[in-house]
Amino acid sequence: MSTYYKESNAETTVKLFDKKVLYDAKVLGYVEKYPNVTNFNFGEKFLYGRVNRTFIPIQVANYEDLKGFARANLADQSMSALNFVVDAFNALALQFTKCVAVGKINADDPYLSSLIVYKAYENPMRLYSSYKNGYFAALSANFKKTRANLKSFDQFVEQLLSVLRLPAKTAPFTQTAFVKSRRCPITVSGLAVEIADLIPSNDDKKINAFVNSKTWEFYLNACKSYGFMVDASMPWRLVADIGSSAMLEYAAKYGLGRTDIVLWSAYEYSHLSYFNNFRSDLLYLYNLSKEKTILETQECNGKTITNIITPPTYSLTDLEANYSETYFLDLYFKIRIMEDESKFADFEQESLIRDCLQIYATRGLNRALLVFETIVNKPFDYRGSLSYNSKHIQAVLDAADNLEG
Repeated sequence: MSTYYKESNAETTVKLFDKKVLYDAKVLGYVEKYPNVTNFNFGEKFLYGRVNRTFIPIQVANYEDLKGFARANLADQSMSALNFVVDAFNALALQFTKCVAVGKINADDPYLSSLIVYKAYENPMRLYSSYKNGYFAALSANFKKTRANLKSFDQFVEQLLSVLRLPAKTAPFTQTAFVKSRRCPITVSGLAVEIADLIPSNDDKKINAFVNSKTWEFYLNACKSYGFMVDASMPWRLVADIGSSAMLEYAAKYGLGRTDIVLWSAYEYSHLSYFNNFRSDLLYLYNLSKEKTILETQECNGKTITNIITPPTYSLTDLEANYSETYFLDLYFKIRIMEDESKFADFEQESLIRDCLQIYATRGLNRALLVFETIVNKPFDYRGSLSYNSKHIQAVLDAADNLEG
């Protein structure tokens, strides 16, 4: 077992803490000279590439904007990232190849001689689907274990809201919250590239394979020159800095020469694609959780009578015929408030939902969702009624109109 750095999490809490301090001091000690060494577990950097400037969860908008890496740089030929990120990485890798050829850097370094991509873009919808399958199975098992005996969709929704109240912040229900959570990796941004397949919990290996490498500082400087940040906790992970002039030069080739243009053109709001599936997800969980039949007994004139209740089965068409879009939007708002870190008093929650439903009635679904997500996600105190926040809400609506117009 390593004396200074952890090799796994199988040590006492005190030792793990002490070794973590030593690791951070070692790696982050390079920040002053190489500011592109970045702690993505601290502050707003944790959400980098997964939220926009107003903290609304985002995801890559068009798969056509993804591009494969140069074949020589791939461990798996199917990997890709945003086009300008791939161009920058291919140029970086070529620079390493040239430096190896002239003997400037060590050709025998297992990771920092020939840069090989082991992981890049991951589809957030695919990751959420996998997560959701396990989560929904657990929710369904809980309903049956506690004998919820769901007799209708209304009762299911009531029970679901009750069950989600405590775990929603750490175990998100919606894809919108999932993208922003610790369960979703930075690779969904299309900005991250990993050049090793090491175990993230093994700090000792990180130090020996990267930080102690003779090529380490060359690597940090080269990454900076091509517009990449280096993840302090996973030094083999490169993340495109869309605020750097070096990276924006590559982005400009695709008409994305400014940070705001990258965020607007290359990404879309996660809630837009997800809300279309919200009803079908609820229906799936309802059908998964309800019993085929429920036996209920009652006393009648001294006799015990057993009634057999068959909970209704819905198709998506049936569900949409019985429940309006306003109903599902209201339910989405309630679940999202549970999932978010913001603290709302009950009356503030009711006011926010009421105001956003009013916007839905007058401006449509997309505007209602945008205003809601802007307020819920941003560190912003929501107080009072729509009129109290009219200037802020109108600014959101105007900005959206201007961007689309």
